[in-house]
Amino acid sequence: MHELSLAQGLISQLTDLAEAHKATRIMTVRVDIGSTAGIVIDSFIFGFDAVKSETEYTNNAQLEITEVEGNDLILAQVVME
Repeated sequence: MHELSLAQGLISQLTDLAEAHKATRIMTVRVDIGSTAGIVIDSFIFGFDAVKSETEYTNNAQLEITEVEGNDLILAQVVME
């Protein structure tokens, strides 16, 4: 299930962003997933929820996904405190 590894990579990227911006937590993460990206959205959500507790920054983060045209996975917005 490559969606889990994608979710782990996203958590790593979010951790780096939180540290760079001296945030204490990430509240919302918005991701755009291309309709031809080959990513099963439900599996990606499951993976994100499974690994988000690995760091204090993302422990309570809410994931919002927008399906868009194309084949990209884009971190579109992060709301931090």
